[in-house]
Amino acid sequence: MTEYQIFNMMYVGFISNSMYFVGCVLLIWLGFRMANNIYNSPDANIASKVFTSLFCVLVAMITYYTQQIGAAILGTAVTSLTDIGAASAERMVQYVDNPLTIGGTVQTVFVLVVLVFQLAITWSKK
Repeated sequence: MTEYQIFNMMYVGFISNSMYFVGCVLLIWLGFRMANNIYNSPDANIASKVFTSLFCVLVAMITYYTQQIGAAILGTAVTSLTDIGAASAERMVQYVDNPLTIGGTVQTVFVLVVLVFQLAITWSKK
């Protein structure tokens, strides 16, 4: 496989992964809407809070795994580039090891912050 083909396959994988991420963003927005409705409703029962919390946790898990799939796509491309001795592999390794990269530490912390924020809205009193 050539360097061009490896990059092409990586970009194709990123396209489908980005569509999953768009779906995650919509679900995160829905979670915030549900949490806000519970927060603004003085008569919200415990079942609505539990199910909204469960929904938000599941969306956070889906978002985390979507990011990890993106990291796997990048990692596989870098490994393939290294195997064929491509010059771009040296530069691409820097992306895999960076905490700001897809599926990295910063994205994981961001998902956790969003989840905590949603749960705080859901369970706090107005």
